[in-house]
Amino acid sequence: MRLILLILLAILAWLPLDANATDLRGRVDGYNPYTQMGGPLPGIGVALFVVYPNGTYQAVRQALTGMDGMYYLSGVYPGQYILQIGGVNYPLAVGLGPKQDLPIITR
Repeated sequence: MRLILLILLAILAWLPLDANATDLRGRVDGYNPYTQMGGPLPGIGVALFVVYPNGTYQAVRQALTGMDGMYYLSGVYPGQYILQIGGVNYPLAVGLGPKQDLPIITR
């Protein structure tokens, strides 16, 4: 019986801590003044703000785009958010699922 209990505990240790959270992935493209070309924009600030029913906001995740213009925000719960990219706000609804790909943002 102890062996079965130990096996079950080992299996549970490998499961994700919160199956209700999702990971977000997106990309920022636009004109890069350094390369004088269009394409992925590295180093752009990305922030995710939860929107509360009383109309207030709170930052819950932040990231910078990588050299490929990609950003990743992990462990986000379903709900209504504001995605702020380079100081511009975009409304965002996050659903259930292991990951959610967001549309490419062009600046």
